[in-house]
Amino acid sequence: MPAPPTPAPAPSIRRLQWTGVLLFLFIPVVLVLFVRHPEPVGLSLAAGVALMLGHRFLARPYMLRAVTAKCLWCNRALPAGSETLELETGSGPLLARCCPGHREPAARFFAWIDAWRLPLRAGIFLPLLLLLGSLTAAALGRPLLGVPFSTVLFKLIVGVTVNVAALGPWVGAAVATGERVRVPFPVHNFFLLGVRTLLWIFRLVGIVWIVQSLFHLASR
Repeated sequence: MPAPPTPAPAPSIRRLQWTGVLLFLFIPVVLVLFVRHPEPVGLSLAAGVALMLGHRFLARPYMLRAVTAKCLWCNRALPAGSETLELETGSGPLLARCCPGHREPAARFFAWIDAWRLPLRAGIFLPLLLLLGSLTAAALGRPLLGVPFSTVLFKLIVGVTVNVAALGPWVGAAVATGERVRVPFPVHNFFLLGVRTLLWIFRLVGIVWIVQSLFHLASR
């Protein structure tokens, strides 16, 4: 009689955490390529788009490994008595797990960004499309709108948008246990560092971008 298959070992929490950091670094690299657009602009644009589109093929398998081992909110190893949070994602339902007490802020955040998904999407994707269009035109030698102005506008609008999104844990609606909440953005990104850390990065970078943009516009 054949022996039963050996169960796969549980993933190392430290390895998962450091892998999440490495995968998160794709995001600031893409932003540097778009916002700083080092010469040649066409190469920076192509590299940024390739990283942006290819990131999900690494980050999603990572999320599926991490979802049963890490707290969605704080990114730590799950203790005994962890809570569950049902998410509705673009790829179907996903059962996330949180440390005791961490389900509520995570659920409120997702409820908030779902309630405001249309303006939040517009505040991120419209200035991104404008910036990418300006970079493309500049790379082709036919600038339609100044790249510096498009960059400033991108940083200002996105900075405001991410800070509005980051209000979610405090002002989002409560989500009852067992109730499923929709995630209107790529869910795998929230598992890289945990929602709490990601939101603090959004807040701080967003504030810096807002200040930089306002100083630039005031100096024109």
